Amino acid sequence: MTFHKQGSQEVAALNDKARTGFCGCTVFLTKGIFELPEQVQNSILEKVRNFEEFTPDNDPYGEHDFGAFDF
Repeated sequence: MTFHKQGSQEVAALNDKARTGFCGCTVFLTKGIFELPEQVQNSILEKVRNFEEFTPDNDPYGEHDFGAFDF
């Protein structure tokens, strides 16, 4: 395993922990999301927590540091 690959796996693990449990990070909501009803906000946050659709196109370095979905 190359140094870069190992580093990317470590970063991905930290990003996964932050995304799935909002642990060890600060969560920010945009004004548009913050102004939605709480139930809708919770649904969006649940989609963030469960996002796992990482591909070479949206995650070229394997660090799980980007995700996008429609809501």
